[in-house]
Amino acid sequence: MNSGSEKNISLLSAEKIDLEKWDRCIASSPNGLIYGRSFYLGRMARHWAGLVLNDYEAVMPLCWNRKYGFRYLYQPPFTAQLGIFSPGNIDKNLTTAFINLCKKNFSFCEMHLNYGNRFTSLPDRANYVLSLLPAYEMIRKGYRKDLIQSLKYAGEQIFHYDPSADYRQVITVFQKTYGNRFAHVLPADYQRFSSLCADLFEKEMGMVRMVNDPGSQVLLAAGIFLNDGKRIYNMMNVTLPAGREKMANHFLLDSLIKEFSGKGLTLDFEGSQIAGIAEFYRQFGSSREPYSFLRYNHLPFPFRYFKKR
Repeated sequence: MNSGSEKNISLLSAEKIDLEKWDRCIASSPNGLIYGRSFYLGRMARHWAGLVLNDYEAVMPLCWNRKYGFRYLYQPPFTAQLGIFSPGNIDKNLTTAFINLCKKNFSFCEMHLNYGNRFTSLPDRANYVLSLLPAYEMIRKGYRKDLIQSLKYAGEQIFHYDPSADYRQVITVFQKTYGNRFAHVLPADYQRFSSLCADLFEKEMGMVRMVNDPGSQVLLAAGIFLNDGKRIYNMMNVTLPAGREKMANHFLLDSLIKEFSGKGLTLDFEGSQIAGIAEFYRQFGSSREPYSFLRYNHLPFPFRYFKKR
Protein backbone atom coordinates (compact mmCIF):
# COMPACT_ATOMS: atom_id res chain seq x y z
CA MET A 1 0.00 0.00 0.00
CA ASN A 2 1.13 3.54 -0.69
CA SER A 3 2.67 4.85 2.54
CA GLY A 4 0.81 8.06 1.82
CA SER A 5 1.53 11.64 0.87
CA GLU A 6 -0.70 14.68 1.17
CA LYS A 7 -1.36 14.76 -2.59
CA ASN A 8 -2.93 11.28 -2.41
CA ILE A 9 -5.26 12.21 0.47
CA SER A 10 -8.61 13.92 -0.10
CA LEU A 11 -10.68 15.87 2.41
CA LEU A 12 -14.32 14.92 1.80
CA SER A 13 -17.47 16.15 3.44
CA ALA A 14 -19.74 13.47 4.90
CA GLU A 15 -22.13 13.94 1.96
CA LYS A 16 -19.37 13.11 -0.56
CA ILE A 17 -17.99 10.05 1.22
CA ASP A 18 -18.79 6.61 -0.17
CA LEU A 19 -20.13 5.24 3.12
CA GLU A 20 -19.97 1.62 1.99
CA LYS A 21 -16.27 1.89 1.13
CA TRP A 22 -15.61 3.92 4.28
CA ASP A 23 -17.18 1.35 6.58
CA ARG A 24 -15.53 -1.53 4.72
CA CYS A 25 -12.12 0.07 5.24
CA ILE A 26 -12.69 0.38 8.98
CA ALA A 27 -14.26 -3.07 9.37
CA SER A 28 -11.27 -4.70 7.62
CA SER A 29 -8.67 -2.71 9.56
CA PRO A 30 -6.77 -4.49 12.38
CA ASN A 31 -7.34 -1.35 14.45
CA GLY A 32 -10.92 -0.84 13.26
CA LEU A 33 -13.18 0.56 15.96
CA ILE A 34 -16.91 1.21 16.05
CA TYR A 35 -16.40 4.93 16.76
CA GLY A 36 -15.15 5.54 13.21
CA ARG A 37 -18.07 3.89 11.42
CA SER A 38 -20.34 6.19 9.45
CA PHE A 39 -23.46 5.33 11.45
CA TYR A 40 -21.65 6.22 14.69
CA LEU A 41 -20.27 9.52 13.41
CA GLY A 42 -23.60 10.45 11.86
CA ARG A 43 -25.27 10.27 15.27
CA MET A 44 -22.57 11.54 17.66
CA ALA A 45 -20.78 14.32 15.73
CA ARG A 46 -22.21 17.80 15.23
CA HIS A 47 -20.54 17.72 11.81
CA TRP A 48 -18.11 15.22 10.36
CA ALA A 49 -15.87 14.86 7.34
CA GLY A 50 -13.10 12.45 6.40
CA LEU A 51 -9.58 12.27 5.05
CA VAL A 52 -9.36 9.46 2.48
CA LEU A 53 -6.18 7.97 1.02
CA ASN A 54 -6.58 7.01 -2.65
CA ASP A 55 -9.59 4.67 -3.02
CA TYR A 56 -10.30 4.27 0.72
CA GLU A 57 -6.99 2.57 1.49
CA ALA A 58 -6.91 4.54 4.73
CA VAL A 59 -9.42 6.90 6.31
CA MET A 60 -9.49 9.41 9.16
CA PRO A 61 -12.81 10.67 10.55
CA LEU A 62 -12.85 14.35 11.48
CA CYS A 63 -15.53 15.59 13.86
CA TRP A 64 -15.74 19.35 13.54
CA ASN A 65 -17.65 22.42 14.57
CA ARG A 66 -17.41 26.15 13.94
CA LYS A 67 -17.07 29.05 16.37
CA TYR A 68 -16.33 32.72 15.67
CA GLY A 69 -15.90 31.75 12.03
CA PHE A 70 -13.13 29.18 12.75
CA ARG A 71 -13.49 25.45 12.12
CA TYR A 72 -12.06 23.19 14.80
CA LEU A 73 -11.76 19.46 15.46
CA TYR A 74 -13.13 17.98 18.64
CA GLN A 75 -13.81 14.62 20.28
CA PRO A 76 -17.54 13.95 20.66
CA PRO A 77 -18.70 12.51 24.00
CA PHE A 78 -19.00 8.72 24.11
CA THR A 79 -16.43 8.51 21.29
CA ALA A 80 -13.22 7.20 22.82
CA GLN A 81 -10.87 6.93 19.82
CA LEU A 82 -10.80 8.21 16.25
CA GLY A 83 -7.58 8.67 14.25
CA ILE A 84 -6.45 6.74 11.18
CA PHE A 85 -7.84 3.35 10.16
CA SER A 86 -6.38 1.15 7.44
CA PRO A 87 -6.17 -2.53 6.47
CA GLY A 88 -2.53 -1.84 5.58
CA ASN A 89 0.43 -0.49 7.50
CA ILE A 90 0.01 2.86 9.21
CA ASP A 91 3.55 4.18 9.31
CA LYS A 92 4.93 7.46 10.60
CA ASN A 93 4.89 9.09 7.15
CA LEU A 94 1.22 8.28 6.64
CA THR A 95 0.31 9.54 10.11
CA THR A 96 2.27 12.75 9.55
CA ALA A 97 0.57 13.35 6.18
CA PHE A 98 -2.90 12.99 7.71
CA ILE A 99 -2.08 15.24 10.67
CA ASN A 100 -0.55 17.91 8.42
CA LEU A 101 -3.78 18.05 6.42
CA CYS A 102 -5.75 18.46 9.63
CA LYS A 103 -3.57 21.44 10.51
CA LYS A 104 -4.04 23.00 7.06
CA ASN A 105 -7.83 22.78 7.19
CA PHE A 106 -8.73 23.28 10.86
CA SER A 107 -7.46 26.03 13.18
CA PHE A 108 -7.71 24.10 16.42
CA CYS A 109 -7.75 20.43 17.38
CA GLU A 110 -8.33 18.32 20.47
CA MET A 111 -8.74 14.75 19.24
CA HIS A 112 -7.88 11.24 20.33
CA LEU A 113 -6.11 9.10 17.76
CA ASN A 114 -6.41 5.32 18.14
CA TYR A 115 -4.12 2.64 19.50
CA GLY A 116 -2.99 1.70 15.98
CA ASN A 117 -1.42 5.09 15.17
CA ARG A 118 0.38 6.26 18.26
CA PHE A 119 2.87 9.09 17.99
CA THR A 120 5.69 9.04 20.53
CA SER A 121 5.79 12.84 20.60
CA LEU A 122 2.13 13.05 21.67
CA PRO A 123 0.76 12.43 25.17
CA ASP A 124 -0.90 9.08 25.84
CA ARG A 125 -4.36 8.24 27.12
CA ALA A 126 -4.95 4.89 28.84
CA ASN A 127 -7.36 2.20 27.70
CA TYR A 128 -7.68 -1.34 29.05
CA VAL A 129 -8.70 -4.42 27.09
CA LEU A 130 -9.24 -8.07 27.94
CA SER A 131 -9.21 -10.96 25.48
CA LEU A 132 -12.33 -13.11 25.76
CA LEU A 133 -10.87 -15.79 23.51
CA PRO A 134 -9.99 -18.21 26.36
CA ALA A 135 -12.53 -20.11 28.42
CA TYR A 136 -13.85 -18.34 31.50
CA GLU A 137 -11.81 -20.48 33.90
CA MET A 138 -8.59 -19.38 32.15
CA ILE A 139 -9.59 -15.72 32.16
CA ARG A 140 -10.45 -15.87 35.85
CA LYS A 141 -6.95 -17.14 36.62
CA GLY A 142 -5.72 -13.71 35.57
CA TYR A 143 -7.95 -11.91 38.08
CA ARG A 144 -6.17 -10.17 40.94
CA LYS A 145 -6.64 -11.39 44.48
CA ASP A 146 -8.62 -8.33 45.58
CA LEU A 147 -11.10 -8.91 42.74
CA ILE A 148 -11.47 -12.57 43.73
CA GLN A 149 -12.25 -11.45 47.27
CA SER A 150 -14.82 -8.93 46.03
CA LEU A 151 -16.49 -11.55 43.86
CA LYS A 152 -16.57 -13.95 46.78
CA TYR A 153 -18.37 -11.33 48.84
CA ALA A 154 -20.73 -10.58 45.95
CA GLY A 155 -21.40 -14.30 45.52
CA GLU A 156 -22.59 -14.55 49.10
CA GLN A 157 -25.50 -12.29 48.16
CA ILE A 158 -28.40 -12.92 45.83
CA PHE A 159 -28.30 -10.88 42.63
CA HIS A 160 -30.37 -10.96 39.48
CA TYR A 161 -28.31 -10.53 36.29
CA ASP A 162 -30.80 -9.06 33.81
CA PRO A 163 -29.97 -9.18 30.06
CA SER A 164 -33.27 -7.68 28.88
CA ALA A 165 -33.39 -4.15 30.28
CA ASP A 166 -33.98 -0.89 28.39
CA TYR A 167 -30.99 1.27 27.38
CA ARG A 168 -33.05 4.42 27.99
CA GLN A 169 -33.31 3.57 31.67
CA VAL A 170 -29.54 3.18 31.94
CA ILE A 171 -28.90 6.53 30.24
CA THR A 172 -31.32 8.26 32.62
CA VAL A 173 -29.74 6.66 35.69
CA PHE A 174 -26.21 7.41 34.46
CA GLN A 175 -27.08 11.05 33.80
CA LYS A 176 -28.66 11.48 37.24
CA THR A 177 -25.82 9.66 39.03
CA TYR A 178 -22.75 11.02 37.22
CA GLY A 179 -24.01 14.08 35.35
CA ASN A 180 -22.17 16.51 37.64
CA ARG A 181 -18.86 14.70 37.00
CA PHE A 182 -19.19 15.16 33.25
CA ALA A 183 -20.28 18.78 32.98
CA HIS A 184 -18.94 18.94 29.41
CA VAL A 185 -21.50 16.32 28.32
CA LEU A 186 -24.62 18.28 27.42
CA PRO A 187 -28.24 17.07 27.39
CA ALA A 188 -28.03 17.09 23.58
CA ASP A 189 -25.09 14.65 23.78
CA TYR A 190 -27.16 12.19 25.82
CA GLN A 191 -29.93 12.56 23.26
CA ARG A 192 -27.47 11.80 20.46
CA PHE A 193 -26.22 8.74 22.31
CA SER A 194 -29.80 7.57 22.89
CA SER A 195 -30.48 7.90 19.14
CA LEU A 196 -27.31 5.94 18.40
CA CYS A 197 -28.43 3.20 20.78
CA ALA A 198 -31.82 3.07 19.06
CA ASP A 199 -30.03 2.39 15.76
CA LEU A 200 -27.54 -0.13 17.13
CA PHE A 201 -30.00 -2.07 19.27
CA GLU A 202 -32.17 -2.47 16.19
CA LYS A 203 -29.09 -3.86 14.37
CA GLU A 204 -28.44 -6.17 17.36
CA MET A 205 -25.15 -4.40 18.01
CA GLY A 206 -26.15 -3.11 21.44
CA MET A 207 -27.02 -4.73 24.74
CA VAL A 208 -27.86 -3.79 28.31
CA ARG A 209 -26.87 -5.76 31.38
CA MET A 210 -28.24 -4.97 34.84
CA VAL A 211 -27.83 -6.29 38.34
CA ASN A 212 -30.88 -6.04 40.62
CA ASP A 213 -31.73 -7.05 44.12
CA PRO A 214 -34.33 -9.76 43.34
CA GLY A 215 -36.22 -9.13 46.56
CA SER A 216 -36.67 -5.37 46.40
CA GLN A 217 -36.02 -5.05 42.62
CA VAL A 218 -33.68 -2.16 43.46
CA LEU A 219 -31.22 -1.45 40.65
CA LEU A 220 -27.63 -1.95 41.86
CA ALA A 221 -25.50 -1.62 38.70
CA ALA A 222 -26.03 -1.41 34.96
CA GLY A 223 -24.16 -1.04 31.70
CA ILE A 224 -24.72 -0.34 28.01
CA PHE A 225 -22.38 -2.37 25.82
CA LEU A 226 -21.86 -2.28 22.05
CA ASN A 227 -20.69 -5.26 20.00
CA ASP A 228 -19.20 -4.83 16.50
CA GLY A 229 -18.25 -8.50 16.11
CA LYS A 230 -14.69 -7.86 17.27
CA ARG A 231 -15.03 -5.90 20.49
CA ILE A 232 -17.52 -5.46 23.28
CA TYR A 233 -17.38 -1.79 24.26
CA ASN A 234 -18.14 -0.75 27.83
CA MET A 235 -19.96 2.40 26.77
CA MET A 236 -21.88 3.46 29.85
CA ASN A 237 -21.40 1.79 33.22
CA VAL A 238 -23.15 2.99 36.38
CA THR A 239 -23.10 1.71 39.96
CA LEU A 240 -25.70 2.93 42.46
CA PRO A 241 -24.69 3.58 46.09
CA ALA A 242 -26.36 0.37 47.31
CA GLY A 243 -24.61 -1.57 44.56
CA ARG A 244 -21.21 -0.13 45.45
CA GLU A 245 -21.52 -1.55 48.95
CA LYS A 246 -22.47 -4.96 47.56
CA MET A 247 -19.74 -5.08 44.85
CA ALA A 248 -22.50 -5.27 42.24
CA ASN A 249 -20.40 -3.84 39.40
CA HIS A 250 -17.68 -6.43 40.06
CA PHE A 251 -20.42 -9.05 39.72
CA LEU A 252 -21.84 -7.42 36.56
CA LEU A 253 -18.54 -7.32 34.64
CA ASP A 254 -17.55 -10.80 35.80
CA SER A 255 -20.94 -12.11 34.63
CA LEU A 256 -20.46 -10.37 31.26
CA ILE A 257 -17.01 -11.94 30.89
CA LYS A 258 -18.45 -15.35 31.74
CA GLU A 259 -21.27 -14.85 29.21
CA PHE A 260 -18.95 -14.00 26.31
CA SER A 261 -15.81 -15.95 27.16
CA GLY A 262 -14.54 -18.35 24.52
CA LYS A 263 -16.19 -16.37 21.70
CA GLY A 264 -13.10 -14.67 20.31
CA LEU A 265 -14.07 -11.12 21.24
CA THR A 266 -12.16 -8.44 23.12
CA LEU A 267 -13.70 -6.60 26.06
CA ASP A 268 -12.86 -2.92 25.72
CA PHE A 269 -13.20 -1.31 29.14
CA GLU A 270 -12.80 2.14 27.49
CA GLY A 271 -10.09 3.08 29.97
CA SER A 272 -9.93 6.04 32.29
CA GLN A 273 -7.49 8.74 33.35
CA ILE A 274 -8.94 8.41 36.85
CA ALA A 275 -6.53 6.25 38.83
CA GLY A 276 -9.17 4.40 40.85
CA ILE A 277 -11.21 3.41 37.79
CA ALA A 278 -8.08 2.34 35.88
CA GLU A 279 -7.04 0.20 38.85
CA PHE A 280 -10.50 -1.40 38.92
CA TYR A 281 -10.16 -2.46 35.26
CA ARG A 282 -6.66 -3.80 35.87
CA GLN A 283 -8.06 -6.15 38.51
CA PHE A 284 -9.61 -8.21 35.71
CA GLY A 285 -6.20 -8.98 34.22
CA SER A 286 -6.68 -6.47 31.42
CA SER A 287 -3.84 -5.10 29.31
CA ARG A 288 -3.06 -1.42 28.88
CA GLU A 289 -3.66 -0.33 25.28
CA PRO A 290 -2.71 3.37 25.07
CA TYR A 291 -3.65 5.82 22.36
CA SER A 292 -2.38 9.31 21.56
CA PHE A 293 -3.98 12.69 22.16
CA LEU A 294 -3.54 15.23 19.36
CA ARG A 295 -3.83 18.90 20.28
CA TYR A 296 -2.75 22.02 18.42
CA ASN A 297 -3.82 25.65 18.47
CA HIS A 298 -3.36 27.71 15.31
CA LEU A 299 -6.01 30.27 16.16
CA PRO A 300 -4.99 33.89 15.62
CA PHE A 301 -4.65 36.36 18.48
CA PRO A 302 -6.72 37.01 20.58
CA PHE A 303 -8.70 33.78 20.03
CA ARG A 304 -5.65 31.66 20.74
CA TYR A 305 -5.33 33.28 24.14
CA PHE A 306 -9.02 32.74 24.97
CA LYS A 307 -8.79 29.05 24.08
CA LYS A 308 -5.72 28.58 26.25
CA ARG A 309 -7.67 30.00 29.17
